Amino acid sequence: ADPIVAGQNVQLTIDLDLQQFAQQTLQDEIDFLNNYAGRTVTQQGVVVAMNPKTGEVLAMVSLPTYDNNIFSSSYISQSVLDQLQNDPYRPQLNHAIQSVYPPGSTFKIVPASAALQEDVLTTKTTIYDPGAIVIPNQYFPDDPRQAQTFVCWLRSGHGDENIVQALAHSCDVFFYQVAGGYHVKGQPEFEGLNVDRLGKYAQLFGFGTPTGIDLIGETAGFVPDPVWKRRATGENWSLGDTYNFGIGQGYLTATPLQVLNSMAALANDGILIKAQVVKAITAVDGHAIKTFSPLPIRKIPVNFENIQIVQQGVEAVVNWPDGTAIKAQVPGVKIAGKTGTAEYCDDLAQKNGECYRGHVPSHAWFTAYAPADDPTIAIVVFVYNGGEGSRAAVPVAQKILQHWFELHPPAGP
Repeated sequence: ADPIVAGQNVQLTIDLDLQQFAQQTLQDEIDFLNNYAGRTVTQQGVVVAMNPKTGEVLAMVSLPTYDNNIFSSSYISQSVLDQLQNDPYRPQLNHAIQSVYPPGSTFKIVPASAALQEDVLTTKTTIYDPGAIVIPNQYFPDDPRQAQTFVCWLRSGHGDENIVQALAHSCDVFFYQVAGGYHVKGQPEFEGLNVDRLGKYAQLFGFGTPTGIDLIGETAGFVPDPVWKRRATGENWSLGDTYNFGIGQGYLTATPLQVLNSMAALANDGILIKAQVVKAITAVDGHAIKTFSPLPIRKIPVNFENIQIVQQGVEAVVNWPDGTAIKAQVPGVKIAGKTGTAEYCDDLAQKNGECYRGHVPSHAWFTAYAPADDPTIAIVVFVYNGGEGSRAAVPVAQKILQHWFELHPPAGP
């Protein structure tokens, strides 16, 4: 037999304390949601934290989890295997990189950046949100029964909103119009981004392609376009498709890591960085064979002043009294973030009877970075079927960020 040769060592970028704390905090939230509902509403969730400047992954939690020691023993009982493989929440997948979901309003930083860059709007542009807009059917413009209604999550409407307010309040009507424009007889005209430009910026922010993280089995997510829809469904792309795309719904899907990367790019003034989990590979004697270095993917072509406006918007989300993530505040640290409540209806939701007339279940999202003016950490929290992002995902991020900054206080002014 060949002599046994000692292997090399891999040192990870993961912060063990943060990893454990994040996992426990997410599990606690899932348990709380199930207890509160008196039934199992979810077992699945993700937390990923990274250094937005370097791409170092500080924590990556995917629930439900399982004991991987069962695969190292010589005997695994069939019942244990069956339980793992038949679990509808799929514990063997790393949901941070191997599962895709509609990102919902966390995506709004993309149309916001694109609209400013493409001169679709300026900081002075206001769009009126009455709570819903009605779009006539393009083939039957005079038949009100054929018209489609697009609602804001706030049914009473947000009134006049500029870009920073629309981000702070996550105003859907604003982003419908930014994405697809507004051309209704007797109403003020508005030229939107349209699907092609929206799709282009989505890809620039890292959606629709694997992030390239140093882990196997990553999924690409999906950025839709009219040609794909025609081929896949036999139907033409509609204005409603663009509207849904603009608020991170419809055909758009993403992994939690992609959502985090888009936010980290905003934190990083428009530079998209490759996420990495390997800090170093060392030989037996301890000397480093390969060491970590940050890998920028691209500079997103959005001017610094436009990036700053979107940054103002995500700071308002957490720091304005009527921002959607006011509960994310951490004493002594300025947080910037974006909530998301993404409607979905997948096989599991149908099996559990969650999708029915008048009710669509939703995933809870929150992504953030801090300190807002000089970020050292960016985070995404995703809770499958968690409901509202502001209620189910924000508190998880708040606890994790507070824990992180207690151990790593921000540098003084």
